[in-house]
Amino acid sequence: MKKVVFLLLLFTLSFTQIKASHLMGGEITWECVKSGSTQGMYIFTMKVYRDCNGVNLSNLPINLTTNHPIITSIQLDWISNTDISPACDPTNSGNPQMDCLNPQQGSVEEWIYQSQPVNLPGIPPATGWHFWWGSCCRNAAIVNIINPDSYGFTLRAIMYPYTIPPNATPENTSPCFDSSPQFNEQPKTIICTGYPFSYSHNASDPELDEIVYSWGDPIDQGYAPGAPSIIPFLAPYTINSQIPGNPTLDPTTGEISYNSVTSGNFVTCIKVSAYKCGQLVAEVFREIQVILIACPNMAGAGQNNKPVVNPPFNGGTQYNTTVYAGDLVTFNITGTDNDIYANGTPQDLTLEVSGGQFASDYITTTSCLNPPCATFNNGAGIVPPFSAPTTVSGVFEWQTNCSHIASNVGCNTFSNLYTFLIKVYDDFCPAPAITIATISIEVLAAPTDQPPDIRCVSVDASGDVTLSWEHLATATTSTIYHIYSSANQNGPFTFLADVNYPIQTYMHSGAGADAASVYYYITSESDCAGISDPSDTLQTIKLDVTAIASSTIGDLVWNKPHNPLLITSLPDYTVYTATGSSGWTNTSSTLNTNFQFPAQTCGAYQEFYVTLEDSSGCFSISSIDGANLQDTISPNNPVIEVVTVTAGQSVISWTSTSLDVHVFAIYVQDEFGAWITIDSVFGSLSNTYTYNTSNATGMIETFRIRALDSCYNASGTSLIHNSIYLSSILDVCEYSIYFDWNDYNNMVGNLSHYKVLITENTADGGYNTTEERFTIGSNNYTLPNIASGSVYDVVVVAYNSDSTIASYSNIVSINADLPTKPQFNYIKKVTINQSLNAIDLSCHIDSIAVIDYYSIYRSERDKNSFGWIADVPFNGTSSINYTDYNVDVSSHYYNYHVFPVDTCGEILSAGSVSTLSDTSYGQTILLETVVNRDLTNSIIFNAYDGWLGKVEFYYLYRSVNLENNFLPTELEKFIGGDSVYTFIDDVVEYGDGNGRFCYYVKAEEGSTNSYGFKNVTSNSNISCISQTPVLLVPNAFTPDDQGPQENNIFLPIPFFVSEEGYSFAIYNKFGHEIFRTNDPRKGWDGTYLGNPVQNGSYVYHVQYINGIGVLTEKTDIVSLIR
Repeated sequence: MKKVVFLLLLFTLSFTQIKASHLMGGEITWECVKSGSTQGMYIFTMKVYRDCNGVNLSNLPINLTTNHPIITSIQLDWISNTDISPACDPTNSGNPQMDCLNPQQGSVEEWIYQSQPVNLPGIPPATGWHFWWGSCCRNAAIVNIINPDSYGFTLRAIMYPYTIPPNATPENTSPCFDSSPQFNEQPKTIICTGYPFSYSHNASDPELDEIVYSWGDPIDQGYAPGAPSIIPFLAPYTINSQIPGNPTLDPTTGEISYNSVTSGNFVTCIKVSAYKCGQLVAEVFREIQVILIACPNMAGAGQNNKPVVNPPFNGGTQYNTTVYAGDLVTFNITGTDNDIYANGTPQDLTLEVSGGQFASDYITTTSCLNPPCATFNNGAGIVPPFSAPTTVSGVFEWQTNCSHIASNVGCNTFSNLYTFLIKVYDDFCPAPAITIATISIEVLAAPTDQPPDIRCVSVDASGDVTLSWEHLATATTSTIYHIYSSANQNGPFTFLADVNYPIQTYMHSGAGADAASVYYYITSESDCAGISDPSDTLQTIKLDVTAIASSTIGDLVWNKPHNPLLITSLPDYTVYTATGSSGWTNTSSTLNTNFQFPAQTCGAYQEFYVTLEDSSGCFSISSIDGANLQDTISPNNPVIEVVTVTAGQSVISWTSTSLDVHVFAIYVQDEFGAWITIDSVFGSLSNTYTYNTSNATGMIETFRIRALDSCYNASGTSLIHNSIYLSSILDVCEYSIYFDWNDYNNMVGNLSHYKVLITENTADGGYNTTEERFTIGSNNYTLPNIASGSVYDVVVVAYNSDSTIASYSNIVSINADLPTKPQFNYIKKVTINQSLNAIDLSCHIDSIAVIDYYSIYRSERDKNSFGWIADVPFNGTSSINYTDYNVDVSSHYYNYHVFPVDTCGEILSAGSVSTLSDTSYGQTILLETVVNRDLTNSIIFNAYDGWLGKVEFYYLYRSVNLENNFLPTELEKFIGGDSVYTFIDDVVEYGDGNGRFCYYVKAEEGSTNSYGFKNVTSNSNISCISQTPVLLVPNAFTPDDQGPQENNIFLPIPFFVSEEGYSFAIYNKFGHEIFRTNDPRKGWDGTYLGNPVQNGSYVYHVQYINGIGVLTEKTDIVSLIR
């Protein structure tokens, strides 16, 4: 049993070794060390790509074989091994990932071996020195060669001789002088089929040698230089069609393009040849097994699409461009893939870049073999590779210079092509979709500059000359300008100096251009370009001045700086003059090269120079010359530009066209129309004067001026100009300010309009600005609705037609100290004065307001027909009181308004409190009573109205029999809130009285009064009624003790019968009065004069005043029974 297991294990191991021994490719390159202690030696590097299904390569040294006559092998040390299988997202894609941790078809690992620096003395033969390494075996799954597992493979590279023109002997390779091309792109070549695909191995040459791409033959193990064992391709595949899909190879950029629908493993071999000055100097080969697989579809979305990489050049249409050395190449490049996984997650895109001209860290522009290096980042400083969902973008930047032109000795080569690989791939498993964009940049030698654009030559007072020129739009930033001069137009010219851009001027010291004209021209050259043709030759302007016409005129003559003038020169020359220490003044302009200047000084030396402006802004300035001139001409009349008021004083501004002005005389017109000289202002450059004793805040001031030159020749006077005087009137009753001002006369450019500028400084520290515009003839303005406590600063400004000249009036400042309006007006109460049958009104008022009197208005009940009834003078206290006698308080309740009237007679409105806009109001209480037949009284009264604290309670008081004996305790208490109140008073118990009842109501304000008033009440009228009297008279009585005790006295029984008018009398049958009383409580006891009377019938007579005041009488018979 153990033997069987051992044999099975041996078989398994043997099978694994055979299957795993195949390699996938590799390449050999070398580097010529250019600095340091090993300068002049070579370092060889070999990269081997193996299928991760196989066993690992050895990390022990291996030997590179060569046909060098001395060095037959070169030891290569193991450096590293790295899994370069495609990275992808197995979770979101739902497909497995190929890598060396879980080896399967397509898993790739890169092994790097490198030599120590080595000398290779001698000269390679014409067939070159070959360097190779071979191994067994190839993958049996390869489909484009016959019997693939029967072949091994060999990696090789070839170094050829090189002869520096015009030498005849090739160069010795020790010290070294050339590095081989280097591959800048890892061969990650596991690709999905089914869509077009392009990629490049992206080779570059450190010495800028020209490189050419071509297909190479795969080689079997057992390499022989010059006679390699070439492995044949299986039809339909050939050396130029090594993979399916009609592949093409661009020999310049190395871009391989194809569109395959066929899956499988395919051997490919690319040869990169380097040419130095047209001579083949190196060939390196990269063999790589390309694995095309039919990848799974996206879940529910068809096949995985490859990213799209936008072309960066020519408006987004090309991947290649041409630049000049010295140009800055910069662009953004973006990769986009809109594929979405089944779970809604977008694909992550990764952007990688490669190319020999990139900085090793993509940042440092000196970290490549041919600096300045190209840099690349994602726009936020992150260098590749970097990733982002759906869209990934980066910024390319490369500052080219002359070192990027392959101008090697004798080669006469003026351009070089640089390729940069931009690879964008998604994270789809098992093989990401890849798009590789090959960016090609051709760096050309800068063209020879056009002749420089010289513009101006300027002479200073010492004869030094400043040249000015324009930098051409076609010129580079590396331009150097060469300056030449000569005393003769035809030369010879002498080199003066070099000037580097961006400087575009040069001063020639010691030129002597004050004595004679000097001629100049400029040439230029740029990095990597030749010297330009000369610019135009410019001549400095030499000015000559001669005194003519008895020295009253200076005759000026000068030359053109270029004949004809440059097309950029303006046509006019400008003439400047100065006298003594006075400054230079622009005198005139002319199209000619001569000018006559009338003398403007009094026997002084007059100096001149002329200028010619260029459209660029520079000036050609002549030398300075002069002559002694005598002035006999009066100055031109000065022109007053404007008179304006500043800080309360008139300020006059003027202009003068005369250069020789010694003094300006200032005149003011007095109140009688006479002109008074007020001051003299010296100097031709003087143009303003402040009238220190001005009264511009109180009146109009009118001025004129005249000029006198140094010979005291006097000009005429200017037109008169006047200040604007602004006056104001504050109308406290209208709450307005009236403004009035005068016209401005003789304004330069014609008077157009006025503006009134108003600044309101409010009492709370704020401010508001407004302005009003008025046409000519409108010289007054009323500012309405002014605010008390504000200060108004107002000024009037007159403008000319284009508003370039403005004359300001005096500033008027008005303090709007307006009568203080009342902030509140509150009727504290209205109440019935019961003793006077009048109404007392009390009003709480604003004691600090400025008020003349208060008007009282009254309306009956709710008629809302208020009429004036009285005015109450304001005495400065916090309340006013008024008693209204002209009222009928028993018939009506009344409504009152109180209005403040200010000192302007204006009725004002003020709320009951400062925060309300209501009108003060008070309503009295009318109490009415009704006698009911059931011996009850009905009491009705209306609600009091007008209190801020509302009515809290009503108290009803009653008096019985007498009108003024009201009990201190209320009869009833009512809660406020209703509009009408009714109460029934049962008065049966008071039948023995006179039936007279009186009532009144007292209203009491609640505690929520805003002013904190307490115990505020309002009384109604007193309403009195009399119950209807009732008298019950018996028809018999028994005055002895035999009958009922209560029938011993004959007494009428009264109800509500008053003593007033009461009379009770008894008559016998003879008509004699035997009893009389006026007391309703006293009756007849059946006696007369103390003696009992006889039984029988007697006549009684009773009378009383009834409830309506009418005398009531009753006469009848009563029987006396004993």
